[in-house]
Amino acid sequence: MKSRFFALLAAALLSAPTFSAERPIIRDLFASSIKGTAINLSWELPESASPAITKLLVYRDIKPICSFYDLSEKTPLAELPPSSISYSDTAGDFKDYYYAVIADTSSGPYDIILPSINATVSGTHLKVPVPQKTGAASTASAKEKLYSPNGLRETPLPFLDLIESQNKKSLKMSDSTYMIARELGNDSEIRKNIISEPYIFEEDLVSPDGGDAFLLFEILRTTFIQKKYKEAEAALERLIGTNRTKDITNRATFYLAETYYFSADYKNAAQTFLKVYDVYPAAAKRWLDSTLDLYTIPE
Repeated sequence: MKSRFFALLAAALLSAPTFSAERPIIRDLFASSIKGTAINLSWELPESASPAITKLLVYRDIKPICSFYDLSEKTPLAELPPSSISYSDTAGDFKDYYYAVIADTSSGPYDIILPSINATVSGTHLKVPVPQKTGAASTASAKEKLYSPNGLRETPLPFLDLIESQNKKSLKMSDSTYMIARELGNDSEIRKNIISEPYIFEEDLVSPDGGDAFLLFEILRTTFIQKKYKEAEAALERLIGTNRTKDITNRATFYLAETYYFSADYKNAAQTFLKVYDVYPAAAKRWLDSTLDLYTIPE
């Protein structure tokens, strides 16, 4: 009912023959996000306005702005010259924001809010930038340099003492010493296969616009990447328990296995990694190997 009222109000104002010439109301307010930097606002100005526009006031809220009353206790986000047609908001977080742009005149603010005209009707949030590969990762695909048959390499190959090394005896650890070392805990040098940081699929590095993918992204952002693994475990179990797409369910299951791993629940971690082993064989094998290294079978 409220949306219908706003539609009728906007239609009535827009149908007035002197709307563009008399009313100091900006129109076609549009908000779009730029990955990791800012939310851009753009709008159109009336051809002429009476009273004349002295400045433009930009407002922001975490809920839709439906009337000027919603702004009565708010300070403008920005005050712009009357000829401005855009503004960039460096939000600083990933919340959904709603915007309104009001004309201030010699008679005071023109206190009319028209959703979809001078106020946005849907929230806009920043998107997480995809990290760029650097160092060795960025040069891994570089074409190997070729040398002429009689040419010398710029950097010599390392010297390998193969014959001498064959005469050296390798040091072996007794079974009893190995078992004692395993009981020393995670700081033991014997445990080489410990994973210390969570793995996140590339699809979940960027904030999606909505749907199941956005629900999963929010769980990762608010719990998983902050290493609140018990909270992440509960949220992921709820997500998996609902009717989601197969891709989302598979990735959520993999993250759930990781939460078990970092909570030292290695039995559940191993069982859960096995559920998605066929989907992500390489990644699941790495985590499963580490899980089995850490898991101690009860006597």
